[in-house]
Amino acid sequence: MRKNGFMFLVIGAMTALMLTVAVGCSSSDEGTTPAAAPAAAPAAAPAAAPAPATKPAPAAKTKNVFGREMPSDAAPMADQFLKKNYEKEGEALEFAVSVYNSAAGSFQSGFSLALLSTDLSTVPGGAASWSSSDDMKTWTFNIDPDLTWSDGVPLTAHDYVYTWQYYADPEHAYDFTWYFGMLEVENYGAIEAGEKALDTLGVTATDDKTLVFQLDTPAPYVPGFMMYGSPIAKHAAEAHGNYYSNDPATTVSSTPWILKEWVPNQHAEFEPNLNYSGKIIPYVENVKSVYGKRPFDAYLAGEIDTVNGPFTPADQEYLMGDAGLMKERGLSPGDFRTHYLFFDNQSKPFNDVRVRQAFAKAIDRDAIIKNIVGEAAGEPRYGILIPGFPDAAGPDKLKQYQGLDVAAAQALLADAGYANGAGFPKLELALRQETDLFQATSAAVAQQLKANLGVDITINNMDRKTYMANLNDHNLPFAMVSYGFDYVDASNFMGVFKTDGRHNWNNKEFEDLRIEAGAMALSDERSAKMIKLQEILSEDVGSVFFWSQIQNQLHKPYLKGTWRDTNAAGWTGLQYANWNPGFGAQNIYEVYVGDNVNAHTRSAY
Repeated sequence: MRKNGFMFLVIGAMTALMLTVAVGCSSSDEGTTPAAAPAAAPAAAPAAAPAPATKPAPAAKTKNVFGREMPSDAAPMADQFLKKNYEKEGEALEFAVSVYNSAAGSFQSGFSLALLSTDLSTVPGGAASWSSSDDMKTWTFNIDPDLTWSDGVPLTAHDYVYTWQYYADPEHAYDFTWYFGMLEVENYGAIEAGEKALDTLGVTATDDKTLVFQLDTPAPYVPGFMMYGSPIAKHAAEAHGNYYSNDPATTVSSTPWILKEWVPNQHAEFEPNLNYSGKIIPYVENVKSVYGKRPFDAYLAGEIDTVNGPFTPADQEYLMGDAGLMKERGLSPGDFRTHYLFFDNQSKPFNDVRVRQAFAKAIDRDAIIKNIVGEAAGEPRYGILIPGFPDAAGPDKLKQYQGLDVAAAQALLADAGYANGAGFPKLELALRQETDLFQATSAAVAQQLKANLGVDITINNMDRKTYMANLNDHNLPFAMVSYGFDYVDASNFMGVFKTDGRHNWNNKEFEDLRIEAGAMALSDERSAKMIKLQEILSEDVGSVFFWSQIQNQLHKPYLKGTWRDTNAAGWTGLQYANWNPGFGAQNIYEVYVGDNVNAHTRSAY
């Protein structure tokens, strides 16, 4: 058996040492009243033995409501809250109910089976341990026996079974089902297609605390894959429906926080779950997500404690010119997110690889980075994986397939029968409710394709729900989207382009090699196959990859903790930045507010 799966990075954990504060004793002099001199001095009394010296009692250490001792430089408990922003409102707070139409930045009321550390390694979450069969097709997760929901009901393996059945159930049309389908759990695809019953799914509970996954193909990365697998509370969903998490009156939580209030388009507040029974104990007691104001502006005004880029070029210019603000900056590859264009590859004109290659070679990525994104916030990209991610192909290897070459692009389009764009259908470039920055990059792409190929393109910035429904139905002829990792393995990105997956680009050579490599144990041979997959994807233009993000972050100086330490890869910011309660990353649990908070502008909770 392979105990605890495998770790994506083997990182030594750093433990913060608490400093004991000793409080010194003070003394006072008693005043005396003068008296008349005695007639005769009395005999001297025997000298009393000196009192033994006593050590001052140590100062009591402050503990938060969860029972965790606060660091010696922590601010009073009244200041132990976090405020962050969210820019897009949705219909569901619970991540397990909706991902792309999530509200208030999304929330996970139960721990994913495994969590992601600051160094991108996989650590226990809802599962205390796990193991696999030798062929890596059967995975067993042992649910943490101490975890309960906030109403006292034990969290069990049956909650996770219910959740996975929700993912696969075609009646729910879960907008993240394509992701969980990548794991190829037994019968998942057939259930999703309405061909088999939910109870045939290869996710079962052999008892209350043992969860078993049966896969159709071997997978060495299963624990990391589970980072998004937060459970729905089966008993709450059956009593109140799957949107129970939206209402404080019906919500339950097995994480340290629970919903206090959600006012759509204003804020969501999370307070301590006083019945929390887990092993991961946070410092901060309250978390608030606020809606509306531009994040960069809200940060400068002291209305939020942290903000993650990408920032606009104007924001970056302001940041770079402010020495004090630069000290609050962190850098991260974020979730290794790449922005790309994709097509309906099964229909004209994009079923012709020459057309796709022409589009790839007609885009000036360097100009987009320099003039729109900003060189401190992004890099040109010619493939899906960013350098630094395991098994990423070198950029020079892929640039030959998608690098700027206007003459070659024009020749390819002419060979396909559309010289100078003549006869080429007018296109609509669909966006996923994007912000100003991404609307600007898409406008630049449209302008370049018009200038270099003679193709007319309009832009449609759809609402997220409509966009995702069309994406999952393969009903977007031409669109822009981005993708960041959901688990730290190249198979994650390759799975996005699987046959009949999220995109309808189908390539038999790619698919056969993807399945072969995905089933292999970690090795140099597997890495070579992953690099080959990236070459096929870029050469056949499964998508046009054009830029990736470097995440600029700002964190107020009073936010302290070991999460600020430079990680093993040398990044100085918060890695895989996510401050949402219960999320599959550990970041928020090690944050506390320092005693220097009053030296800075900070709005009240």
